[in-house]
Amino acid sequence: MFWSTDSSIAEVMAFTLGRRLVLSLLLVLVVLVLSFSLLFLAVWTTSSAVVVVAVAAPRVRITVVYYTALHPVKWRDLVAVQLQTLVKCGLAAAADSVEVLFSSLVDDDAGRKQLAEAAQLAKLLLGDVATLRVATHPGNHYEYPGIRRAFDLAAEGELRGESEDEQRRHLVLYHHGKGMFSTKGDQTKGGALLTVTPVVVEGWRGIVQRFANDSAMNKAGYITSPAGFHWYNFWWARASYLRLLEPPQVHDEDRFYYERWLGYLYNATTGQVHDAGAADSLSLCPGNRGRVLNYASANHKINKHCYICCSVWKRGLLQFGKSCGGTPRGRRFGS
Repeated sequence: MFWSTDSSIAEVMAFTLGRRLVLSLLLVLVVLVLSFSLLFLAVWTTSSAVVVVAVAAPRVRITVVYYTALHPVKWRDLVAVQLQTLVKCGLAAAADSVEVLFSSLVDDDAGRKQLAEAAQLAKLLLGDVATLRVATHPGNHYEYPGIRRAFDLAAEGELRGESEDEQRRHLVLYHHGKGMFSTKGDQTKGGALLTVTPVVVEGWRGIVQRFANDSAMNKAGYITSPAGFHWYNFWWARASYLRLLEPPQVHDEDRFYYERWLGYLYNATTGQVHDAGAADSLSLCPGNRGRVLNYASANHKINKHCYICCSVWKRGLLQFGKSCGGTPRGRRFGS
């Protein structure tokens, strides 16, 4: 009887110990599974992070070039407004560098004094915000100094050994003192300046995004010409495109050369130039007056360029501001 009881107790103890052993083994197994799961998750997360970094979009480099010849008397307001616009819209801070160039009408003491004042104003307005470079040029050669600087930026990149991809990711904005010599009241309220600046300058974020999204796009401006330049000479272009253009020449007898220059592709072998055409250009003009264009959308596509034929426009057959959009009154280039 006692033996039987002892035997039962032994069996119970054995069963209990066995159950505890099984539970312990299960607990160890659960701990191991959780440990391996956490380890796998950590490795997967790290790997994913590495992949994200690897496929992240390459950085875009932005250089702003602003040029103007200075009116002998009334130049300060226009320069101040245009440079302050770069600050207010955030472009001055976002750009890798801002290049400001001034020229005087005459190369004399008064002209050099004026240039020194303009350079000081630029440093005052941009010096604490942007990586700034200011250059002055006594004497008037229209827009040659500014256009030359835009071209040299691309050439300098090539000399530094920048790759084609790096030059494609280097975007240059060129704009100038539009209306500096206007005789119609306040320079800062010129129709063209008020129309073009909000779109081409203040709308820079959307424009940069379009360049990033569209590898076929080499240049963008307010209105694209069939030859490939942009009327008003406010434009963005890839450095890789600029280095393919004719080295800018001094044309004191033809100030419109500097507007047409953006469309002059250069053959270094023959020394000849030919029109670049508009196939790689984007017109940024809104379809309706006062409507803000969503540049990052597909509203305006490459090869769907709106432009005004200058000769027709000058005859008064087209109204500025109604030249493009869903029902263009001007011609639509491309298909």
